[in-house]
Amino acid sequence: MTNTQEIANLGTADDRIAARRSRAEAKLKQDKEEAEGKKTKKDDAAEQISLGKQQFGTSTAILELQRTETWDELTSIRVRFDDQENQRRIIEENNRLDRYEALQIEAVTSGRKNAAIEMKWADLLNMDIPQELNDQLQFQKSACKQIIESKDRRIEDFKSELKNKDEEYIKMLKQQSGDVTTLISKMREQYHTLRRHYDQQLEEIEDAFEHERTEQLSKNKADIEALFEKRRQMEENEFLDRRQEREKGFKQQIEELRTDNADGYNKCKIALEKGIQELEQHLEKMMSTYLLNKEKLEYNREVLIERNKEHTAIQSSYKNRLNRLRETLNNLMSRYNTLDQKYKHQNIDLTEEYKRLTRQFKDLQEKFTHFEQADEKKFREVWNMNEGEVRELITKVQAADKLLHEQQLGHEWLQPNLEQLQQEADSFSETGTQTGKSSAVESAEQGPDESGKFSASKVKKVLDLIKEETQFLLDMKVREQLAELPVEQRDVLQIDALLRYIGVEGQADVDLLVQVFYHGQEDDDEALMVDADDVLQLLKDFMQEKENLRIADVAPDKKKGKARTQQGGSESDADRKARRRREERKFWERMGHVIPDMNLRVWRALDVFLKRYYELLQKRSKAIDGAVGVQKQNEELKSLLDQYLGSKVNEELQVPPTHVISVVGST
Repeated sequence: MTNTQEIANLGTADDRIAARRSRAEAKLKQDKEEAEGKKTKKDDAAEQISLGKQQFGTSTAILELQRTETWDELTSIRVRFDDQENQRRIIEENNRLDRYEALQIEAVTSGRKNAAIEMKWADLLNMDIPQELNDQLQFQKSACKQIIESKDRRIEDFKSELKNKDEEYIKMLKQQSGDVTTLISKMREQYHTLRRHYDQQLEEIEDAFEHERTEQLSKNKADIEALFEKRRQMEENEFLDRRQEREKGFKQQIEELRTDNADGYNKCKIALEKGIQELEQHLEKMMSTYLLNKEKLEYNREVLIERNKEHTAIQSSYKNRLNRLRETLNNLMSRYNTLDQKYKHQNIDLTEEYKRLTRQFKDLQEKFTHFEQADEKKFREVWNMNEGEVRELITKVQAADKLLHEQQLGHEWLQPNLEQLQQEADSFSETGTQTGKSSAVESAEQGPDESGKFSASKVKKVLDLIKEETQFLLDMKVREQLAELPVEQRDVLQIDALLRYIGVEGQADVDLLVQVFYHGQEDDDEALMVDADDVLQLLKDFMQEKENLRIADVAPDKKKGKARTQQGGSESDADRKARRRREERKFWERMGHVIPDMNLRVWRALDVFLKRYYELLQKRSKAIDGAVGVQKQNEELKSLLDQYLGSKVNEELQVPPTHVISVVGST
């Protein structure tokens, strides 16, 4: 039978497993023979194994188990690393396919735009009016600029992807360094553990051998003493009795050992059968996992084959289209050469006509400038006159407000802050026809009804979220500028740079950006229900939506494009004039509201209470007038009473009134 030391010295794990399996089968066979009473000489020798050898075998098995656990831990680290590398390669392949698809889409889009631009050149040759030709050339220039910007964005995307790859490579190096450090620490820890176990097992083997030596010495000593005692009592009957008792004891011990070995055999058999069942279940599970992975790989292979077929078909269709476009280009070039000679003569005639119209236009422009200056001068005079009257009224209103606060209410009067209004007045006074900067700033700060279709709080939440999640877009130059600015100006510069990077050019783009972030929410819902991890995807959706709108605006019909251009220009002038009128109207309205709302409410309350006070004074005046009248009547009655009492007729009376008055007064 192979011992534990020999099994531990085997090279591979499969050999060690096979050796243990053969050893277990031999042991089962041996237990079976012992149960049937067929012990061999080899079995008798196995029963006489010393305690030191038993401890040696046990220690060797424990150390082998420890080494197996150590190899399992190291194998688990390697398996985890292989799994992470496999997942990374799968993600990298998916990203590569996405980039390839994006490049295909970009190629298709740019091809359409280039075709549209090439087709426009032929239409430009048929135009006779220079202004329309200039507009169409500007339109062609803007379309070419959009194509170049699209290519630049794609280049920036690849640069950012390359930067992300570098960061990912550095991160992977750090992770590998951490794994190596972990592996080294594990190996060091396992080394110390194995060393500790070896020391412990060596001490146990030493103790076992010493204990065995002590027992052997005591046993030999007892045997020698027993032999001497046996020799002395050889002839006595007690020797026979003890011998019989020892035989009975030995038989009883043999029966007990057989019973114990049978129980141990049954327990070992049950444990081994349970281990076999668990291993079979694990084998079935691993087979199912392998089959599932095989099906996934087959499915991915079929998908890749189908994609390859689709891409081949698309490539062939693009080649056919390219050939057709080349034929069209050749036809157009021949037509261009034919019409070029024709239009050269027309160009000479039109040049002469253009020069004549230019001279007329310059004369008309001089007249227009003269009348415009006269109208502007008259308007400025009327403006200054009205502004002077308004300034006088403002001074009077402030004086009245100060008088009411200090004399009527007895409060300290705080002069309103009119610096902003004064700046707007100075700005309007200088030009008379344009809107001041402060008015534009105030109109921009008043709310979404004048600057956009979304509230300022929604725009602020979207911009704050973009600022927090896209700081990696800032280059080193912008970061240096942010470091030099004060804290209150950093956010403005950072948001402005980020908006330029993502392609926000005006208020319409800001509204589109807020609409993308608040997609699916109610209009009155101010809370932004967007996760931080979805910000980049939403920005991509915004850029795609903006690109779709630009593509939709490029119409192939030149008549529709011409009408849209003319309509857009007329609406632009009308909007500019209306905006100027609105700002002037708002300026005059603000000039009419120089008194704060709080002071106006104080004026209204003071007016109400002064009216009540006036009514009370009128009532008191009437009461005083009534009291004065009653006092006059009393004086008149007193004078009449004195006349009556002082009259000589009273002396002729038997009972004069004075006696009655005195009696009444005494009583």
